[in-house]
Amino acid sequence: MPIYVQCCTACGHTFEDVRTVSKIDPNPPCRECDSPTERTFAPATNTGYADAIVVYQAPDGTMRFPGAKDGRTVAEYNAAGYARHEIRSAAEMRRFEGQMNRHEKSIMARKLERKQAAREQRESELRSELRSRMQSMSTFGRDAARAAMRHNDSKPRERTADPNFHSEVYSFDRSNRDESRSSDGKRHRD
Repeated sequence: MPIYVQCCTACGHTFEDVRTVSKIDPNPPCRECDSPTERTFAPATNTGYADAIVVYQAPDGTMRFPGAKDGRTVAEYNAAGYARHEIRSAAEMRRFEGQMNRHEKSIMARKLERKQAAREQRESELRSELRSRMQSMSTFGRDAARAAMRHNDSKPRERTADPNFHSEVYSFDRSNRDESRSSDGKRHRD
């Protein structure tokens, strides 16, 4: 008998449905909320499925990664009301990685903005002090101070780096592992 993977259009619950080809109902209702479902891609042979990657989202939006799927921290997260997310496929992991990278990049950008604001405040204070001292400097000293300020103004500002959040479970395969490439960057035939 073929195995069909059904996905709920309302709650997103995914389940396997084993049925004969002649069964009349092609899309059975969801087992969780009784809403309509649609068939999703299932492999031709059932070689087994990997366990889901479990992630918890705290009320403040931060993510928690428990060490074990059924460990003590899982019970604590459930008791605290954290939202449980199960990632079962590479496509779901890519979406999650994108979400985490956007979230982490926004945190990094806010931190960088605060750092740059503090730097600009400090530079402003130092410049005003330098300008007051320039009044008593020689012509050569004033020119050197102006050159130092111009040099400081021409320095590139720090930019937000890419957080590069990824899951090693789905992110590394034989196409991008270090051992799959020779020292000159060419791919090995492995």
